[in-house]
Amino acid sequence: MYLAEVIGHVEARMRLPGFEGRRLLLLQPLDFQKRPVRWVVIACDCTESAGLGSYVTFVEGREAANPFEPAIPVDACVTAVVDGWEWEGQAG
Repeated sequence: MYLAEVIGHVEARMRLPGFEGRRLLLLQPLDFQKRPVRWVVIACDCTESAGLGSYVTFVEGREAANPFEPAIPVDACVTAVVDGWEWEGQAG
């Protein structure tokens, strides 16, 4: 599981079956000091409540498809909206 900030969303008119009504978000993965790490990720939002500027957790790979029944082909999925964190005495 990784930490990220929602920096945008993806609009897609044509979608595979199973993606109807699901939001696709642009995520910037972060370290615990809110510094960007690696590249931007497109993730399906399972929480349906993450918005621009929200901090979220997400998973990648096979685990990303687990919340969906029937399974849909996703590589990344938002799993939680983060209210805050504490790391070595520093609050996030």
